[in-house]
Amino acid sequence: MPQLENKEIFKSLLKSTINVISRRTSDAYANVVISNSVKKLSKKYNFLHFVEIKETEYHELYDVINIEQGINNVDIGQIGLALKDFIQEIIKVMGKSAGYYFIREIKESLSFEYEKIIKEIGVDLDYLQFQFITEKKEAFKFEIKNDDILKYLFMTLYEFLDREIGRDSAYKNLDEVVTRFQTEYECLNYVKINDVRVLVGVDSVNVNMDVNKTESSMVGAAIQKCIQELNNNFVEKGFISFMEKFREILNADYIFKIESLGVNLNVIQYGHVLVIKHVFKALIDILSSYSSENYTVLLIKNTLKKFENNFMYFDLVKIDDMHITDGLNAIHVSSEIESMRASEIGKGLQKIIEEITMSLGEEAGKNFLDDFKKRLGKAYILKIEDMGVNLHMIELRQNLLW
Repeated sequence: MPQLENKEIFKSLLKSTINVISRRTSDAYANVVISNSVKKLSKKYNFLHFVEIKETEYHELYDVINIEQGINNVDIGQIGLALKDFIQEIIKVMGKSAGYYFIREIKESLSFEYEKIIKEIGVDLDYLQFQFITEKKEAFKFEIKNDDILKYLFMTLYEFLDREIGRDSAYKNLDEVVTRFQTEYECLNYVKINDVRVLVGVDSVNVNMDVNKTESSMVGAAIQKCIQELNNNFVEKGFISFMEKFREILNADYIFKIESLGVNLNVIQYGHVLVIKHVFKALIDILSSYSSENYTVLLIKNTLKKFENNFMYFDLVKIDDMHITDGLNAIHVSSEIESMRASEIGKGLQKIIEEITMSLGEEAGKNFLDDFKKRLGKAYILKIEDMGVNLHMIELRQNLLW
């Protein structure tokens, strides 16, 4: 059972939930949602009167969560029940804003230690995520069709780009990205981008209904790849608000539908800083499960130092070994790194992951990459692969040496 106080366990989940809601809405809205949910549940769990959420819009300057020491006297089983009910209440209140990855985002913002403790007291975030997805899919099972989603998405992209950069560029960019990935994703062969500059009376996008025979996860992977590629292209040209503006015009129901196919719109717009932090958090979490936290931090710091002459930006990455259990907050990445080329960062991450994998030896090393990929998550794996990280090549080298 957990060694930490109830106060710290409860506060960690509240902080993670506030951070996730803030990213989707605003700090002020997050505070209100959390505060109202705690007050509502206090009728069932009277010990929640020890918890206070302060109203402020400045999380970084002000600790919005105040929990009195009295909560430490409460039975840990009751704390677990309250936290589980709290998550379910938040999902209900957030409604459509609680997207496909909402619970997973809360989990990812927790440190490995706190996630493990919360699971021990009955709050299994993986199960809650599975339950949430199952219920959502059941509600939409007659509405999620590949052809409908693909047509809506690409027509919305066409109209968006037409407005932002003109019809010529809209057609050329969409046609180019669909054509380029048709070999990799067969479902894109059913998508036709029409040149409405010369064709009169046709839709900008046609989708053959035969695409409905395609496995939905493959359609989701194709959508993720196309949007990610478009975002990268436009960010390089200075259109840094591409994803932010595009997401704003998407219909809420269609956001859920594409997320139910495995698409993560949030990760596409994440910058280098957040991607690097998540990579190092995944490395720390997995290595800590193999050995001590002290050894984990030492190994990562030594690996960074080994390649600092090859990749100067490694000097912008710092691991706070005094607060390693703080998860992402223990990994400091300077914003200067955002100006660097994605391919250069990808090369550096490839070296770090490869060096750590090979340093573990045959027994631990064989499982490390699988554990790392599961911990990092599919969306971030796609992101780093897009930056040039090739985990398959590391696996091939493993097989040759071992």
